[in-house]
Amino acid sequence: MTKIFSSGIDRLLKGAGFFYTWIRAGIIIGIIMLSVLCKPVMLSAASIDSSEPIKVVIDPGHGGENLGADHNGYLEKEMTMIVAESMRDELEKYEGIEVYMTRTSDVDMSLEERIDYAEEIGADFFFCLHFNMSADHDMYGAECWVSAFGECYARGMDFAKIEMRQLTDLGLYDRGIKTRLGSKGKNYYGVLRMGDLAGIPAVIIEHCHLDNYNDEPFYDAYDWPVRYGKLDATAVAMYYRLKSDELGVDYSDVEYDPTPVPVHVVRPDDSPPDNMSVVYGEPYQTEGGNWVDVELTASDPDSRMLYYSYSIDGGATWSERYRWQDDQGQLIGDSILTDTIHTAVPVSTDRDMYIIFKVYNLYNLDTVSDVYYLPKVVPDGDIYSEGSSDTQMSVGAGDVEYAEIDRGEADSEPAADAPLKNMSGPMLFGLIAILSLAILLVLVILIYVIVDNRHRDNRRS
Repeated sequence: MTKIFSSGIDRLLKGAGFFYTWIRAGIIIGIIMLSVLCKPVMLSAASIDSSEPIKVVIDPGHGGENLGADHNGYLEKEMTMIVAESMRDELEKYEGIEVYMTRTSDVDMSLEERIDYAEEIGADFFFCLHFNMSADHDMYGAECWVSAFGECYARGMDFAKIEMRQLTDLGLYDRGIKTRLGSKGKNYYGVLRMGDLAGIPAVIIEHCHLDNYNDEPFYDAYDWPVRYGKLDATAVAMYYRLKSDELGVDYSDVEYDPTPVPVHVVRPDDSPPDNMSVVYGEPYQTEGGNWVDVELTASDPDSRMLYYSYSIDGGATWSERYRWQDDQGQLIGDSILTDTIHTAVPVSTDRDMYIIFKVYNLYNLDTVSDVYYLPKVVPDGDIYSEGSSDTQMSVGAGDVEYAEIDRGEADSEPAADAPLKNMSGPMLFGLIAILSLAILLVLVILIYVIVDNRHRDNRRS
């Protein structure tokens, strides 16, 4: 028995030796395949060749006859130039980076000219600086726009996450990092679209809104654009892990999780929030007046909630937009991720109220609640002229129960299959191909040993 076992082992080793060259070739091919397929997924700022200086282009938005936002004596084209100069001066204090600007004076410049310039100098990144306005002057906060495609999306997201953290630390509201597509399915914004064609990742930074009082404290003095420039420069330094002896800072140890390169287009949310419900409490009186507490619940499967507003006259007029945030939920930037928030509405003493709530998601798409009737406060001090036992009601069909706020405790442990879920399609395909090749080689060796064993037995018989 021992001899038979030893003979089988010898033949197995011989078979393995026979296919040794093929095994080596298969392994080498597999490694090359996996490295090529996985390269986009693992690419980050850390993978850039450190032997060459990093080249970045700063683009002060607008210029010349293109004024940009124009509000209360503030011109966007002038403010972006101050931010750009401050950003350039700050970045030049860091080691291993070269800084360029698309324009250094008040001149007209097309989007094509801006990207062509970045491509000509071999830019590694393109930073487009802006300030914001909205059609109805009712939005506020900071936001970033990135490409919806491939590596430009991943690298844009990596930087924008750092940038938004810096902006919201100032107190600005977090309006998010977003993509936007045009009618032809390409990036809506020209610098992002042309940046993709040139292979240059780009980010549009909208620092704040010039036409809303919520953001006025963040731009109403000259030093604010200068501060924004230094802030933007710090975000770049953190992204590229730079250091500066002059500034006495070293970001070489900054860590962040690289965004996986998407296989498909990262489409913006094109649907309004769903699962909306409103629950009203009993009216009450304080020194400041009469109020009714409201629990507002809304969610969107494709983007987080951003604002809410309400009307007390059935939708004829609306309140300002309020931040969608509460004292509970996951803090991200200046926004709190939660489906349910609590607020209060003043109860009128002059007229009956017909209350409607409106909720907005990250892409400014809204959903409107049903109307809730609330009688005015009566002179004798009672809140309602009729009994109040049935005054608490919910908006929508049927009764709505108070929703329990999900604080995320149940998801504290990572899922066992999380690594596989985080793999891109090409990376997973490469891994499967290598495993399949290994299994095939083992089967071939086993078949060879079996066939060889039969031949030997035939010769002996």
